[in-house]
Formats: sequence, C-alpha cells, structure tokens
Amino acid sequence: MNSRCIYYVEGECEKQLINALKASPEMLIPGKVKVYNVKQDLIPKSQLLTIQPKTKVALVFDTDVEDRKALDKNIELLGKYCSNVIVINMMQVLNFEDEIVKSTDVSKAQDLTRSRSVSNFKSDFCRMKVQECRSLLERHQFDVEKIWVSDPPSAFKDLEQGATRIISVTTK
Repeated sequence: MNSRCIYYVEGECEKQLINALKASPEMLIPGKVKVYNVKQDLIPKSQLLTIQPKTKVALVFDTDVEDRKALDKNIELLGKYCSNVIVINMMQVLNFEDEIVKSTDVSKAQDLTRSRSVSNFKSDFCRMKVQECRSLLERHQFDVEKIWVSDPPSAFKDLEQGATRIISVTTK
C-alpha cells in the first residue's frame, strides 16, 4: 500500500498537531507537513509538479469563512498537474480550537495548555516540543477518530470529510 502523504495545513497549530499525531505510535499516516493556507492562496505550480503519483494530499482548513475560490482552484490544480493523487479534505468545523475540544476531554481549548486566552493557547500549543504535545493530548484522552469528522457548514457540503482515510492502520 502506498503511504506517501503531504499535509497542507492552515497554520502552525495544525502543523504541531499533525506532527504530534505522526509521532510513534502513529495515529496518522506519516508525511511532510507544509504550512500553506489552501483557502487563501494557490499552491505554486513548481510545488505541484514535485508531488509523486498516488500521493495522498491532505488539505487541512477551517470552515468558519465560506469563501472557497482558492480551495476549489487548488483541488482543480492538484488534479491537473499531479498524476493520480488522492485529495483528502480535513475540514475543521469551525476552527482548530473547536476540533481540539471535540476530540479531547477539555471544555475550552485553553484548558488543554492552561492558557489564559485562545491567543495564548495557540502560542503555548505551538511552542511545545512534538513529543510533549503528543503526551499532553494523550493525557486529555485525545481520540483521533473524533477530529475532522463533523459535517461541514453548507458551503462545504459537496466536499467529503476524509480524515478517516489518513488514520494510521495501527490506530484502528
């Protein structure tokens, strides 16, 4: 089975989370993580041409803003320039903090890091070492099967919520 994967994530918090979930034992299929907001910017052609056939391309993005012009164009470009890639949408409903709450035992995202505010939570979360982040998630009963699975808002209903396609086989 091909397990090549590239994650395009919206920001540093998503990068930290994906890296923590790829740590051993893997909850997600290992792969490169690139911070790139696919809902705002087009993936450069030079980058698209380097993606190998049959690679899983996971697009991690928020659904709190309904404008999808760039997202739709990126999906189109992946189909046009990349041979046989598998595009996987990992829609955060509505944003990163909501996904953290939904998949752990905390009632507010900032409770995870004991931060004073959402802004501080993001800074504190991103500042951790990968293994420290993974341990923190495990202490708070993180469940990989609860993240990126909610039905998206109506503007995104035509896209498949595909996170279950990149959960590591060792987790299932």
